[in-house]
Amino acid sequence: MNITISENLKLWGEEIIYAILILLGFWLLARFVRYFFARWVSRFTKHTETELDDKIIEAVKTPVYYIIILFGLSLSISELPLPLKVITITDGIIYILGVCIGVYIVYNVISILIEWYTHNIAIKSDSQVEEEFLPLIEKVIFVFILITGLIVILKHFNYDILSLVTALGVASMAIGLAAKDTLANMISGFTLMVDRPFRVGDRIQLAGGETGDVMEIGLRCTRIRTFENNILVVPNTELVNTKVINQCFPDSVMRGKAKVGVAYGADIDKVKAIMLDIANSHPQIVKTPPPIVLFTEFADSSLTVQMFYWVKNCMEVGIVQDEINCKIKKRFEEEGIEIPFPIRTVYLKNNVN
Repeated sequence: MNITISENLKLWGEEIIYAILILLGFWLLARFVRYFFARWVSRFTKHTETELDDKIIEAVKTPVYYIIILFGLSLSISELPLPLKVITITDGIIYILGVCIGVYIVYNVISILIEWYTHNIAIKSDSQVEEEFLPLIEKVIFVFILITGLIVILKHFNYDILSLVTALGVASMAIGLAAKDTLANMISGFTLMVDRPFRVGDRIQLAGGETGDVMEIGLRCTRIRTFENNILVVPNTELVNTKVINQCFPDSVMRGKAKVGVAYGADIDKVKAIMLDIANSHPQIVKTPPPIVLFTEFADSSLTVQMFYWVKNCMEVGIVQDEINCKIKKRFEEEGIEIPFPIRTVYLKNNVN
């Protein structure tokens, strides 16, 4: 009996020492991996043009360190002469911790990528839609990663995950049916983000004739400031499914026009020269394409002349048009060019009995 106890104690001692050596070896390996990331990999990534790889390495090195430690702890415990139930419970706890660390790594890397995209792509492109949607995308990804980790853990413990997936599917369908209009607007918002028919600050004209400046592109709707200084709220679905004229795209240059009628005795060539001189001298009118004046119509009481010109900033077309019209009227008065009133001649016939 004494020999058996002595042998058992000796065996226990050897297995404990072996387990400690395994844990120590993995601890040293974990420290070496973290040192390798911090010393050599970080030194290499510092010479790259972007800070993205530096942030990813910084976010990964510590969780990888703990994963190696957990793996070594699992191996060392399996070498100990412990009851099977204790080993199973311990392995389960270690497995759960490992999955949690894995979820943490994936979420951190994706968050870094989204943050990098926000600061380097979305802000530079001045896209309000992306700034609105990226936090939502990050939350959706986090929920997806969390559910995936939960399914992995349940599958490891031989739980039936089919019922969980079915429940999630039914819940998603119920939510989709209850909020179909909101989801449609959100999907339309994604479409606006990808297609980008307009941006914040652009002046757009809707199919109904409403015109205004885009103030905000939200998750559900787009807010437009009209010329009456009112806020027009338009669901994103309508903007995707109807015609929208972007007056600031592909560039900010927009055409303006001046239409005037002169008396039948006026010199058309002189009228054209005066109008072209006014347009060419205006600082907000571009030289290319040049302004053009056309004699377009023999009206009832006047000769109709139209001038087309292109303004640098689409937001100032109305102001420029007002200034051009005022100058045309003033110059015509100075040059003696008549802008006639509409005239109607009425003949009365007397009936003689």
